[in-house]
Amino acid sequence: MKSFDFSPLLIGGYKKFVVGPALWSVPILGLAYFLGYKAFAISLFYGIIIGLLDTVIMITGMRKALPYDKDPQRGLAIMKKYRVYRIISASTLVVLLLKQGHNVVGTCIGLLLTHIFLIINLTIIAYRLNKVGDAKKGE
Repeated sequence: MKSFDFSPLLIGGYKKFVVGPALWSVPILGLAYFLGYKAFAISLFYGIIIGLLDTVIMITGMRKALPYDKDPQRGLAIMKKYRVYRIISASTLVVLLLKQGHNVVGTCIGLLLTHIFLIINLTIIAYRLNKVGDAKKGE
């Protein structure tokens, strides 16, 4: 199994990590809305927004930990701090949606879908990095 260095992508900006899952979520939202499940589509939209916020917090934590590659324990401490931020933000927003009477099942499905799309997006990025690496070796 190969390992990939995503740090140049993180330094350059994390639009690739956020835009992919956001764009992949649009057809699912449209499908739910046009099939007549408007309340479910709205709660799915909330879940996707929470998932994208979670992704941004995660990527920000990774970017903050990058300068500490010589001291991995300090970088790990930063990542753990941002994990707590992720848990607090997601759980707070879900509880607020529960208090407002929204369909939280759709919200959780949207959150889960965003993370699945993030994994697929990372796999595609790693595949492209692998092809570029193989092309450079062939020179």
